[in-house]
Amino acid sequence: QYGVRIVIGKGGLGADSLAAFTDLGGVYLAIVGGTAALETTWIEAIEDVDLDDLNPESLWQFRIRGFGPLLVAMDSHGQSLYARVDNAARDKRAAALAVMGVKS
Repeated sequence: QYGVRIVIGKGGLGADSLAAFTDLGGVYLAIVGGTAALETTWIEAIEDVDLDDLNPESLWQFRIRGFGPLLVAMDSHGQSLYARVDNAARDKRAAALAVMGVKS
């Protein structure tokens, strides 16, 4: 609807967004959590705000300089770093519980 190809955030997005990135050729770029004070120094101006009634979840358009580094966390090939980490954590949890004799 808006023609957005890049979304920047720190918490990831859901499966529907990942499917849209695959269909439309977009990516989700992750910022390192806990660096908000540093990130604000890169903002030169606020260009626009959409969905401003959503408060912190609003879509902000900034003019920035020197932004990054960023991590491609979800891509147009359907890959999600968040899903890979979640799956690996679940596998390790299941293995640890099995060693302790706990059925999951």
